[in-house]
Amino acid sequence: MIAIICANWFELEDSRGYLKISDQGAWNEVEYYKGDLLGKPVLFARTGVGIRRARNGTNYLIQKFRPELIISAGLGGALGDGLRVGDIIVAQWVLSLKRNDKKGLFCHINRMSMDYMKGGLLTENRFIHDPDEKRRLYRQTGALSVDMETWGVVEAAEVHGCPVISVRSISDDNRVALPDMRLFYSGSGELSKLNAFRALISNPRLIYPFLRLALFDIRKSRAILTRFLRELIRNC
Repeated sequence: MIAIICANWFELEDSRGYLKISDQGAWNEVEYYKGDLLGKPVLFARTGVGIRRARNGTNYLIQKFRPELIISAGLGGALGDGLRVGDIIVAQWVLSLKRNDKKGLFCHINRMSMDYMKGGLLTENRFIHDPDEKRRLYRQTGALSVDMETWGVVEAAEVHGCPVISVRSISDDNRVALPDMRLFYSGSGELSKLNAFRALISNPRLIYPFLRLALFDIRKSRAILTRFLRELIRNC
């Protein structure tokens, strides 16, 4: 079985739509759907935002379903120069600055017809939304992209000896200033429309870039991620 793990369903909304569901369930903040995709047993699961939720959710999913491969998939912010919305990054390693540690990832995938890049991934337990900080982190770490979950997924998976592929589709390049979207979420890790409204009203100059992200860039990034994941699963 292949387990595809994300933080929020909106990242895999298109991909999950192709799954022929045979089972579904929930545990704490985890939600999952099990079924058939392209003739293969596949599990889609949402853990919630952040390293702790990703680690706990992945540990539960491995113990319950014993997947042969985990794909940590979703959207990511660009740190490196020249990356554009919809560029696909297959991470060779993931870095935690808090732990001052780097972990290698499984990235030897079969030939793909779609373009993608291999490189480093930084996991931070916060949203990186400021262009100056994005560029500083690129100079400091060499990571091409940043997310909030892959480190937690890998921490849990390595205990069980389960390989992890991390795939990120770029949703925002390193020139774009965005709201601190940590403020958009509730204490349980759920996206809150009320919290988002309050955050945007407090900083109106970021309303336009947020709307561009939400209405155009995320949709483009997600559509390309969906195509890539389908081809990846077909080739596994």
